[in-house]
Amino acid sequence: MARPEPSAVAGALVLAGSAGMLMPLQALITSSAAAPLGGFLPAAILSASTALACMLVASVSIPAARRGWRQVGTVWRERSVPRYFVLAGLIGAYYIVAQAMSVGSIGLALFAVAVVGARTLSSILIDVIGFSPAGRQPITRQRLAGACLLVVGASVAAWGTGARAAEDPMAPVALVVAIVAGLLVSFQQSMNGRAGQAYGSTATATTINYVASVGGLLLAMAVVALLGVESFGFAEAPQWWMYFAGPLGILFVVTGVSLVPKLGSLVLGIGLVTGQLVGSLLMDLLLEPERVGTSEIVGTLLTLVAVFITSWRPNGRPQWKASKLS
Repeated sequence: MARPEPSAVAGALVLAGSAGMLMPLQALITSSAAAPLGGFLPAAILSASTALACMLVASVSIPAARRGWRQVGTVWRERSVPRYFVLAGLIGAYYIVAQAMSVGSIGLALFAVAVVGARTLSSILIDVIGFSPAGRQPITRQRLAGACLLVVGASVAAWGTGARAAEDPMAPVALVVAIVAGLLVSFQQSMNGRAGQAYGSTATATTINYVASVGGLLLAMAVVALLGVESFGFAEAPQWWMYFAGPLGILFVVTGVSLVPKLGSLVLGIGLVTGQLVGSLLMDLLLEPERVGTSEIVGTLLTLVAVFITSWRPNGRPQWKASKLS
């Protein structure tokens, strides 16, 4: 296959960064919907259920996805992947709740730094133990240096939590919730990746993931309602803009998959993360500039540099082989 023109690659990289900016927008919608809907769980359920509805439509529309569903029974009987992989959706449910809970307390920029930093560190652990579909990957000096800088950048950014805690005592808790979400999401992606390989369809694996997410959230809401913490259901009818959180998450994934042939997975990942970090910081500066401190700006930039160092392989060139969304 012919190598794409530099201008086409540059355009694809801009699109990747734009797709990365969808993540803070999704987080902002989920967080903003929590209060009018009556809590973090209703906001998370609305996001996950709308995403599930979209994936069910895709499962019917995409031929490879229909074939993937025919493989589910075989994979389950033969244990081609561990059965507990179906619980990956619970990690997704936790991530959505973390969005709803944390963004209002610590802001989009700090939430993005916590998630990206923890996610990058846990991905190194996943490479060491060989949990991902790619198997075991070596840990180089470059990745260790990037990991150390990542810790520094995240620590500098988190320094601003103290000032936010004066306004919101839940800020330190929200930061911990975001870090845990970042640590877990790498394992979720690895489980979904291996499941997608077994089914022969990423759409099938993603749909099953959202089924587990919605089921887990409904169970959690029932328990919380029985304990009298929140009522079951929505406090008021969702407004039109609240329905976009779930589809934005799917659009982020679909955009990434479509750009793989032009950029390769390494450059694509850097583009997406750049969009997420920079977009989160810009949205915070636009929406609540008085709450953004110097430490968060410096920490975000250090984290961005650390991700570049950790992710980039000097000899790793983009793969130009075509890839189809399945």
